[in-house]
Amino acid sequence: MDPALAPTLSRPDSSPGQPVHHGRTEPPPTATRPGATLGRGPSTTDSDKKGPFLALRLVGVVVAVLLAGAGCGGAAAPGAPAAPPRPVASPLLLQGADVAWLQLMISMDGQLIALLERAEQRAGDAAVRELAGRLHREHTPELDRLVELRTRAGLPTDDIHKGHDMPGMVTDADLAEVDATAATGFDALFLTRVREHLDQCVSLAKSEQEAGTDPAIRAAATAVERERAAQRAEWDRVAKGRIDVPATGA
Repeated sequence: MDPALAPTLSRPDSSPGQPVHHGRTEPPPTATRPGATLGRGPSTTDSDKKGPFLALRLVGVVVAVLLAGAGCGGAAAPGAPAAPPRPVASPLLLQGADVAWLQLMISMDGQLIALLERAEQRAGDAAVRELAGRLHREHTPELDRLVELRTRAGLPTDDIHKGHDMPGMVTDADLAEVDATAATGFDALFLTRVREHLDQCVSLAKSEQEAGTDPAIRAAATAVERERAAQRAEWDRVAKGRIDVPATGA
């Protein structure tokens, strides 16, 4: 292109004929007031507007944390119904036959359990061991229930029948005899002592139901009679053919 024909590019304020530099041109410097900083920072009006919103957000976060902590602690929600109190068994005012039956049954069950533990270890016949295990599992919770009744009645915890040689009672002398018995005679001796216990418990339970006055103790005696009848039937099945089986209640 002929240089003479090219238009002359110039800024409006440039002098005619002054060459123009192609590319980015810098704007003229802007005068600033003394003490002012370059660039636009947050004005006082902006800070005033943002302050309250930031405070509210901070409060919201704190409340959320506190509520989350209360939830982790397992605290009940406001207005939630309180858990109902556990029922407390009323004390028993026992006398006469009720006291006598309860104390005797606790002693008899405790002594029999000591015999059952021996049979579970020493009985030579598997069926005899199984019988001992079943009676052990059934007598243990029964003894716990009887002890609870004794606690409610405020009776002494001492075994007043310890060492008494009574029908159906497994004495310490009986346990010593069982310990000294050879394996060949263990099963027969064990079955004999168990039969005596079962039959005597039925007789005592019937007497309590006739002479007792407290409903809780009489109900316990009824349960014992029912359980002993089932246990005696199982005893008959196991003992048959192993020892002479007398009639129930003999």
